[in-house]
Amino acid sequence: MAKDIYDINLLDLVPYSIKGDKQVQAISAAVSPQLQEVSQEIKYCIILARLDELEEPIVDLLAWQFHVDFYEPDLPIEQKRGLVRTSIEAHRHKGTPYAVKQVVSAILKDAKVEEWFEYGGEPYRFRVVKIGGQMPDLAIYERLKRAINTAKNTRSWLDGISLERQIKGNIYLGMAKGIYKRIAIYPIEFRAPEILANQYYGVITSVFKRIEI
Repeated sequence: MAKDIYDINLLDLVPYSIKGDKQVQAISAAVSPQLQEVSQEIKYCIILARLDELEEPIVDLLAWQFHVDFYEPDLPIEQKRGLVRTSIEAHRHKGTPYAVKQVVSAILKDAKVEEWFEYGGEPYRFRVVKIGGQMPDLAIYERLKRAINTAKNTRSWLDGISLERQIKGNIYLGMAKGIYKRIAIYPIEFRAPEILANQYYGVITSVFKRIEI
């Protein structure tokens, strides 16, 4: 049966010519548990790839190591992991709309950064729209602003933040159509004119939700 590095016995690796030696067997029996114990620790050398498994104190240390500027100790663990995961990318693109989008997405969910010329604003201004996730209180809003101000370039100013929510609704259509034909027979003539009918359909739906912070 095939074995991997985590459960292999040292005796399986020695040449067949000395496998039967009592001293070799004793050494293998003594060393194998130690080798397997070391093998079990290998996974702790892999850090970022196991970010979702790491405990919060380790995530806090990683945030210090990667200089996450907008990191706060009371953030939920999932948001901490998201900020650490995007920290290298954020520093690489710091001062760009991409960096702003990354930090907003790490704190909440999804975002779109619009430059001033995209929505008719004033030069050197921008706004962050279509933000997903939940914003249950003012503290999240303030935290989000601090993160944006850290990631943006110095000359740009934030015009506003808007969240996007999907509201589900049903549309019901109803219609009726009636066509009739009348034939009148007179003593002197017979008329059967062509019948033309127009169909008109109208549907309107309106869904609106406004949240002001």
